Amino acid sequence: MTQPLEHFDIYPKNHLINTTMKKHLLLLMTFGLLCTCSDDDVTFSETTTMRINHYKNTAIALEPVLTLLVQNGDNIETESWNNFYSTIEGFDYVPGYIYDLSVRIDQFGNPAADDGSFKYTLLEIIAKQEVPAETEFDINLKFNDYVFMTTDSGYQILNQIDIDCNTLCDTLDAQLENQDIVVGTFTRLSTNEIKLIELQ
Repeated sequence: MTQPLEHFDIYPKNHLINTTMKKHLLLLMTFGLLCTCSDDDVTFSETTTMRINHYKNTAIALEPVLTLLVQNGDNIETESWNNFYSTIEGFDYVPGYIYDLSVRIDQFGNPAADDGSFKYTLLEIIAKQEVPAETEFDINLKFNDYVFMTTDSGYQILNQIDIDCNTLCDTLDAQLENQDIVVGTFTRLSTNEIKLIELQ
C-alpha cells in the first residue's frame, strides 16, 4: 500500500512550510481527526514502523499547532522528518525520547465527513531511547503571519511548552516583531521546558 499522506507533511531539517502547502494542509486537516468508524468499514490494514522524534515542532493546520515529527519507511535514519497531524491510539508521547513504534494503519472506505480515512493504532513500542538534555534542536517560532509564541504566562510555544529565553529575550521580542521567519535553537531543561540558546 502506498504510504497514506493525509497526515504527513514533508519536513526536512530546518525546512519551513511554504505558502502553497498551507492551503493543501488546510484541506487535509478537515479529514485529519481520529477515525471513529467501526471495524466493518476497514477496507485495508497494514503494519508499519514509525520513528518519533524527541521534540515536537510547530506547523500550520486549521490553526497553528504542535505536531509530532515522524519518520517511516525509507525515511528512517535520514535527516528528513514529517509533521504528523493525526494521533496514534494507545501511544503516550513523552518529550526527550526517540521512539520506534510498530503501528497498524487502518484505511476506511466511507468515513464520515469529519473523520479521517486512516486510523493509527500502537501495536508495540519497539525502542525508546533517551536523548541527552544538551542535544540541540530547532523549532519554528514565526512563519509570516503565524506567530507560535505566546506570553500569557511567560514565554511559551502555543501555551504548551515553557521557554527559558536566557539572555535572548529582548532579541527574541525584536525578531518576532520585525522578521517574517524566526527559528530558535533549543536544548531541553525538563519534560515541558526548553532553553533558547540561539536565534536564526
